[in-house]
Amino acid sequence: MRGLDKQNMKNCDINEHDDDTEASRMLVTDSYEESYIRDDGNDLDEEIRKEPAQLSTERDSRKNEETLWIRLKNDKFIRTKYILTTAYIVSFLTLGWVEGQFGPTFPELRVIAQITLEKGSFFFTMVTVGYVLGSVLMGYLFDRQTLNRDLMVFLATSGYGVVIAIVPWCGIYEVMLIIHVIKGAFGGALDTCGNAGMVMVWGTEGDAYFSALHFSFALGGILSPLATAPYLKSRDGSVNSTAMNRIKDLSNSTIPSYSDVDSTLDIKNLSNLSSNQTSSGDETSTVYIPYTMTTGLCILTSLPFFVFCCMSFQKTLEIEKAKEEVENRRKTQKRLRILGFINMVIYIAVYFAVENSFEGFLTTFVMSELHWTNSQGSYITSGHWAAFATGRFLAIFIVGFFRPRKMIFTFNAMMLISLLGFLIVSFHNVTIGVWIFTLTTGFSMSVIFPTVFMWTEQTFLRVTGKIASIFLVAASVGSMINPPLLAVLMETFSPMWFGYILFGETVALFLLYFVGLYVSRKISSLESLEADAELAVSNDDTEAHKE
Repeated sequence: MRGLDKQNMKNCDINEHDDDTEASRMLVTDSYEESYIRDDGNDLDEEIRKEPAQLSTERDSRKNEETLWIRLKNDKFIRTKYILTTAYIVSFLTLGWVEGQFGPTFPELRVIAQITLEKGSFFFTMVTVGYVLGSVLMGYLFDRQTLNRDLMVFLATSGYGVVIAIVPWCGIYEVMLIIHVIKGAFGGALDTCGNAGMVMVWGTEGDAYFSALHFSFALGGILSPLATAPYLKSRDGSVNSTAMNRIKDLSNSTIPSYSDVDSTLDIKNLSNLSSNQTSSGDETSTVYIPYTMTTGLCILTSLPFFVFCCMSFQKTLEIEKAKEEVENRRKTQKRLRILGFINMVIYIAVYFAVENSFEGFLTTFVMSELHWTNSQGSYITSGHWAAFATGRFLAIFIVGFFRPRKMIFTFNAMMLISLLGFLIVSFHNVTIGVWIFTLTTGFSMSVIFPTVFMWTEQTFLRVTGKIASIFLVAASVGSMINPPLLAVLMETFSPMWFGYILFGETVALFLLYFVGLYVSRKISSLESLEADAELAVSNDDTEAHKE
């Protein structure tokens, strides 16, 4: 018995020693975790207060930053995705370059075709018509996969370049109109491929890359007029000034607006230009030089997609995408998702009505209502788009920290406040106020369009070629709504209708946002209920199996 008692006491001592050791280990672990939390800059309460999705996103972001270089080094598939992303971004630089070149060279094209300003304005109409046709056609082909998707991007980009090379040699007006329709069709096709292709590559993870894609378009719109200006003839001083004015072509989308004619051209001088040049014809246009440069740029940026087509990388990407679709298949709430998508299509149309009208009629408004000079109007328009480009550049770095719906709300509210402020300071003719609110309006418009794509992809419907083309068609329709309405109201009643209409449409944008927010939350709540129901059924089956 004594031997047994001694053995029990010995075992008790060993157990107590093990408990002390385990307690020490737990104490050290807790201290380390507390130290880690303090070093990381977030206390436990802050972590608990954060939403699970936000907390998961931040942890994934830290993990991605740590493993990115390792993945690039060891994973050929990841490297290829980044190379393809770079190719898409460069192709949109080309797209912005072409659009930015159109305005400054428009007077030269009128001289070549020997037409008046009224006839020349149909070039813009034909480009828009072509954009719609190209977007719809490419959206259909992109989803049907009639051709390899990389091959379609190659054909759209290289075809864009070939058509652009033909433009300055069209001396017949009717031929010039047809060429501009074809040019617009290739532009719309490339626009659709770029937006849908980027989502195809990255899915819901592509916020930053999508912002970079649209920033590159804005950058192309800035650089193109500067590269084109040396080759433009100085005709009564009106043409060279359009190089600076055309900076406004950093449009949120590649859809050209009818109001381009209004804000980028000195109409009086251009009328004199047309009559003088068509009669004398003593100056030879050199606009074919920058157009040839653009053709070369298009051909060069199309080559990576031809290489990808030969590598059959798209097939590998589609296999990976199919796996994700199986894991994240959106079977539930189909009607609500379609309703949310329709709401976002209307949102895009109204947004482009505001965005294109503001940049297109800004110079006219400050000249007629505030009695500014044409050069002052040009400078404030350039400042507006410089602020726009700045916002789009910053979005590359901030989209990873906020959900798309929060980004849209923030910038939409900023745009609403900016346009209200613009309306008030314009009414009281406060010059510095007009400048401030013009810049904040440009900044607030910068991220809305690409962020709508990401919100649609994450919440409503997968952004395919058809979805992208529908968005672009809506953008085209929105671009066509305001110009005739504003022209009539500003001429018949007062130029202040410029501010009234845009502010009212921005209020409508805000209401459409809240409709989309309500639908998205409804989808989330119903999905949570279905998940809970499935979990309850699973638990019941488990308990029944145990019994």
